This record gives sequence, structure tokens and C-alpha cells, in this order.
Amino acid sequence: MYLKQKKTQAIIAFAYTDQKGKYVLQSDAIGAFTLSFSGLGYATKDIDVILEDNTTILKDMVLYATLYELDEVVIQSERAITEKKDTIVFNASSFKQGEETVVEDLLKKLPGVDISETGTIKVDGREVEKVMIEGDDFFKKGYKLLTKNLDVNAVDKVEVLRRYSNNKLLKGIEESEKVALNLTLDEDFKRAWFGTISPGYGVVSENRYDVDATISSFSKKNKYFLLGSLNNIGEDVTDDVRGLIDAQNYTEEPGSIGEDQRAYGLISLNTNVPGLKKSRTNFNNAELTSLNSIFKLSSKIDLKVLGLFNADDNRFFKDGFNTFFSNTTEFTNTEKYTLGKATHVGFGRVELNYDISNTKMLEYEGKYNRSRIETDAQLLFNAIENKEDLDDENMLHDHMVKYSNRFKNNKVLLLTGRYINEKKPQKYGTDQFLFEELFTSVQKVNRIEQFSKNEFNYTGIKAHILDRKKKKDLLDFSAGYEFREDQLFSEFFLKENESILLNPQKYKNTSKYRTHDLYLSAGYRKKLNDVSVALNLEGHQLFNSLDETNNKLKESPFLINSKLDFKWEINKANKVFAFVENKNSNASISDIYTNHVLTGYRSFSRGTGEFNQLNSTRVFTGYNLGNFGDRFIANIALSYIKDNDFLSTNAVIAQNFVQTTKLIIPDREFYSVNAGLERYIRFIRNNIKIKFGYSQAEFRNIVNSTSLRSITNQNYKYGFEIRSGFRGIFNYHLGTTWDTTEIETRIATNTVAQNTSFFDLSFVLSSRFNMQLQSERYHFSNLENDNDTYYFMDFEINYKPKKKDFNFSLIGNNLWNTEIFRNYLISDTNISSTEYRLLSRYLLLKVSYRF
Repeated sequence: MYLKQKKTQAIIAFAYTDQKGKYVLQSDAIGAFTLSFSGLGYATKDIDVILEDNTTILKDMVLYATLYELDEVVIQSERAITEKKDTIVFNASSFKQGEETVVEDLLKKLPGVDISETGTIKVDGREVEKVMIEGDDFFKKGYKLLTKNLDVNAVDKVEVLRRYSNNKLLKGIEESEKVALNLTLDEDFKRAWFGTISPGYGVVSENRYDVDATISSFSKKNKYFLLGSLNNIGEDVTDDVRGLIDAQNYTEEPGSIGEDQRAYGLISLNTNVPGLKKSRTNFNNAELTSLNSIFKLSSKIDLKVLGLFNADDNRFFKDGFNTFFSNTTEFTNTEKYTLGKATHVGFGRVELNYDISNTKMLEYEGKYNRSRIETDAQLLFNAIENKEDLDDENMLHDHMVKYSNRFKNNKVLLLTGRYINEKKPQKYGTDQFLFEELFTSVQKVNRIEQFSKNEFNYTGIKAHILDRKKKKDLLDFSAGYEFREDQLFSEFFLKENESILLNPQKYKNTSKYRTHDLYLSAGYRKKLNDVSVALNLEGHQLFNSLDETNNKLKESPFLINSKLDFKWEINKANKVFAFVENKNSNASISDIYTNHVLTGYRSFSRGTGEFNQLNSTRVFTGYNLGNFGDRFIANIALSYIKDNDFLSTNAVIAQNFVQTTKLIIPDREFYSVNAGLERYIRFIRNNIKIKFGYSQAEFRNIVNSTSLRSITNQNYKYGFEIRSGFRGIFNYHLGTTWDTTEIETRIATNTVAQNTSFFDLSFVLSSRFNMQLQSERYHFSNLENDNDTYYFMDFEINYKPKKKDFNFSLIGNNLWNTEIFRNYLISDTNISSTEYRLLSRYLLLKVSYRF
């Protein structure tokens, strides 16, 4: 039966009878309607009904048989959520409420999908592997460039692909828990170029602008996604670019090698603000251009080409104090910091996929990155003026070839080779000499400089075989070789103007560290009905050598890693999983260099000066109730980590300098529990999420020649969210989170607590007019009463004229014009409070044109 508008006969709701002829039809609509009863082979019967708010109507109907002569029958039914084996399909129109602009706005409203403030997408707590368009992937784990820019109107359906395989020849063979998203497009967007141009400029605000443009074409043969962006309203496209370049794409992928290989930088002048949107403190001038293409060169060959350029000019302001305490020593430092950073990034990636046959595939991926960050800072340290400058470069070449052969229906051979070369030179300088206690023999120092360069070469080859047995057991075997050579050079100068007064040898490093790793890995997963047990063993024969000016070392340790994994699928909605893992890790160049390096304007650090292999044991167990898309989902996870050896520090902390030396200490423990509950309450159309987390870390270190100090760090985090799903003009989303940290040492216990709350309102008054309000509240229990709470409110009003290609937006940010934000942090040696300058209130008028 159907519920139809009386005048237009448009269907607004429908229902089916069960086997006994009973039915329930629900609708929020009120007014005069037609209730139409029909059935195949029966004459249709219509009756008029009047629906009022919160009323129930009982109607019985008898239909009489009749004959129909039909030439063709087409039956269509659009459900909001459809499940097909490992795929869940969301009908986009069922979740759009009218105010969405880009794909990310839509994804936030899908049940079971969480999107962080930075744009990271998680499904049931697991980060997605990729976001594809019509089955093709542009960005891998750098998908934020797509989800934050693609027009939401182009999307017809969102597919959640569970147990996903990045390599199509592994489907049905590998034991996959991966998740990916695929966007299918509306038919109108498949046949032509389309795009959006959105310029915006400040109405009453000083020189504020935000300009976005995308041009796309997604045909069956070729796909193009081109985007450009300019803004000075704090939107950090640079982080999105960095997420694309630095993403560790598929670290647990069969045949994967080299994903965790990165160069080591000595100094970083960061602009992070814990617990606050970066856009509120990011005084920027960002530019981004990205050209991305997928070419179907033939039925067997695909070519993907990605290129981007990013430039940004940032300003950052903070002012605060840091109080140090240890035994009988206590002092307070003050800082007032103004930082300017100019960033230029060029990045390119080429992928070539050749389907040799239905069972064989050859893949190539090549990446090139060149970036430069020039930073200048004005620092007032304890009323002493200080100027800093840092020139930070990065050059990267990365090439990988993979051959896949499904030589039997249930067996796959993967052969992978990879080469990486990365250089990271840095030049740092400051004009204030704070180290008189360390260098008593020099005077008249007015310039400090450090030159450093870290370059590494990596080569890896790997053979990997997966064999899925008849009873669904899985044999997993791999063998390979990896070589990495790091060359770390650093030199430290004390100067008077351009004259070198001292070049101390104990602050100079010339290190060459080589690691050869020959390894074998074997695993077997046994399936016993709903239970599976897997055992994996790895053997690594290492050959390490460290070559320094006065220090030459060699070793050849043999390491064994093991993992026992357990899964029990009690039924479709109840799952238990657990694993026990014992792991040994090899030292990196950042752990073993011998002499001190400058890591900040008043801090030095040095490594152990010797080899080390650290051993840890991890125990993890969890329970899931419910499946993705269910109205009720609950989960809990427990974790215990015992580091039998770990890298700690021996620190000398004075008012004007800090020197730390890494040292190996036994026994560090970490406990954590995380729980979540999600419930959709249908009769009020609300989705409720409750989250709880607790962690405790126990470790030891040395400060100012004390004996080993024991530290206990505890963190409690809990909160809830409520999101409405009304079909009317009004919706809301609210939530709050409490975060409490307690650090206990022998001499003191310090606690800091923060509460973060938000309340968002959405009004869709018509198909042409909508408005959103976002409000935030931050409260710190340790700050003074007059400065412990901060409020923010933003809004956006959208109007679509009769000509649907245009959209006008009025955007307001920081309506209360909050000028500063102050937080409070603690550690085992200090407490600090920092005040950050915020972007002032602005109003932005934006015009979007879709074509």
C-alpha cells in the first residue's frame, strides 16, 4: 500500500503486508492524503484519510481479483541502507539534509562512520584504506583531498566495502579486516565534465578570502579530478597534502615493504595547539593546485598520474610559562613566541597497472617529493630577545614494483621490490647565547648555528605466498631482504657575527649506520567452525654496522617475533577477538648517534652510542556486539603492553638549557581499556554514542643526576554524542568529552582536566535556504576562574536562487570574537600554561557556481 499526496498523487511512504495480511505504515506527514491498496492480480482500492500529529489510524481493506494484461513490468525500490555480503550501500539522498556541500559533509551523517577534526575517516573504529570513485582510487590514504573537495551532489551512493583487498587477486584468499569506501556517481555526472568555482571574500573583515575550484570528469575510460584552493581563513590544506605524502598506506598488506621508512629531522618548530581546531590559530595564506588523472590505456593497462603544488605562509603566536620541579630544584621560564613559516611543496606520483591475464598482474608506483620550509621566529625568553631561523628541506625518490600471480584458484604469489632515497638537510640559527654554563671558555657569542643532514637509502625485496586451504585454513609464507643505510651529519658553531669562535667536537656527528635484514615469516590460520586460531613466526638475521669518527661497531643478532591470534564469531552480531605478541625491534639512527645535537633554541639531545634491540610483549582482547548499520552497537577493547626494554632519558635540566641522553631501561608497562556504545532510537530519530577510555603508563627516567624515578601516568576520557535524523527543517548534533590526566612521581602528583563540548544546529527551511550554527565550549579546571572557559560560535547561511547553478553563502567565524585561548599541560617534570592568539571574527560572502 502507498500513502500519496491528495493533490499531486506523489508517493511519500509505502509498506507491505506480511504473510497474514497485516501491515504497519509509518509517516511523519500531516494533512489530507490518499491511502492506496494494491496487489498483483487484484484491483486497486483508494480511500481518503486525514493524518494529524501523533495519531494512529486503523484501516482494513478487502481487494477483489481482476485480470491485467502487462507488456512490461519495472519494479524499483530505493532503500536507505542495503547490505550485500561484505558491502553496505548507503543511498546518499536518504541522508542528505540539504546543507551538505562536499562529500565529507555527507559521510559525517552515515551511521557507523566517524570523521575526526582533521578529516580521518573511521568505520567501526578502523581507518578506511581508501576512498574510491566508481571503483578507481586517486589518493590512497591521502583521501582527504577528495572528501573535502568533491561536490556532494555528484554522489548517488556510498558503498562501505568490508574485508576489502587492495589487490584484487587476493580477494577471497587473504584474511582481511580492511575497510574501504566507494562513491558511485549520479548518472548526470558520469557523462560530462562538471565542477564548482567558489570565490569568497570578507564582508566587514579585513582582507579575508577563501577561493575553491574543482573540475572533474569520471567517464569509463578516463577520470580527472582537478582542484585548486586559496585561503587565509585558517583552513590548513598543507596538513592534507602532508597526509598524502607521509601516509603509511598499506603497512599490513601482503607483499608490502618499506612503508615505514622515513628520514629523521633534528629540529622542528611546530605550531600545534593541543585540543583546539587548528583553523582558529592558523594565520595563513595557503595555495594548492592538484592535477589527478586515471587513464585506461587499454583493457589491460591503467595509468594514474597525480601532481600537486602547495605553498603556505603561516603566522603563529603564543605566550606562556613553564614551571620545572624536581627534588629541591624549581624555577619558572616565560616565553613569548611569534613564528613565521613559508612552505613550498611539490609532489608527484605515477602508478601503472598491467593486467597480464586474469590471474597475473604487474604494478609500478613511483613518487617524487621536494619541499622546503623556511621558518623565522621572534622569541622573548625570560625577557631576553631571541631570533630563530630554520631552513628545512626534503627530497624524496620512491619506486616500487609488484608482481602478483594467482597460480591456482586458492594460491597467490607476490614478488615486490622497492628503492627509496630521501635527503633532509637542515640549517638552524639563533642569535642568543644561553649556554654559558656549558661553554665557559668562549665569550662575545652572538650567533649559534647548526648544519645537519640526514640521508638514507633503502632497498627491499620480498616474496610472499598465500595458500587458502579447502577448509578455509590459510598458510602464509614470506621471505625477503631489506637494506637501509643512514648518513647523519651535524655540526654546531658558536659565532661572533660570521667568525667561528668554537666548533666543539662533542656536538658534532658524522654517523653512517647500515642494517642488513634477512628474514623469513610463516603463519598458519586454522578454522574450526566459528573459531579461528592463527600462529605467526618471524625470524630476522640482522647485520648492523655503525661507523663514526671515534666509534666503529658491528653486530649480527638473530631476532624472533611471534604472534598468536584468536577470533570467535559467536554469531553474526557477536564477535570475540584476542592476540598475544612478542616483538623485537632494531635500533634506528635517531637512537644511536653518539654526540649531542641541538633540537631547539635551548635543548640538546644525543643517542645511546651503541646498538640496541628492544623487546616487548603485547596482550590484546576485545568484544563486539552488533554489525555495521545495526541500531545497537557496543564494543570493548583491553590492552596490556610490557616493554622488557625501552628507551628512556637521562636529563640535565637547567633554567637556560636542557640536555638529554637516551638510555635503555628494563620494564615499562602500559594498560588501556576503551569502550563504546552506539544506539539509534527510532521513535525519536536520534543516534546516541557513548565512549569511555582509560589508560595507565608506568615508566622510569633520570633527572638531574637522581636515581631512577618511577612515574605513573593515568588518563580518563569519557563522553557522549547525540545526532538527530529528522526529516523536517530542524536537526541538531551535540556532545561533550571529559579528559583527565594524572601524573604521579615520588615527590608530587599533578592533575589536569579539560572538558570539550559542542552544540550544532541545522535549519533547512526550504530547498533553497538553509542555515547552520556551530558552537564550542572549552573548560580547563586548572586555570584561573576568569580564564578557564572559552566559547566559540560559527555560522553558515546558504541561499540557492531559482537558477540552481548558483549558491550564495554567508559564513561567520568566531562570532564572540574570542581573542586568546589558554590551555594547561603537565608532565613528570613541569607544568605549563600557554596562551595562543586566535583569528579574529570575520564574515565571508561566498558565491558558488556549479557547471
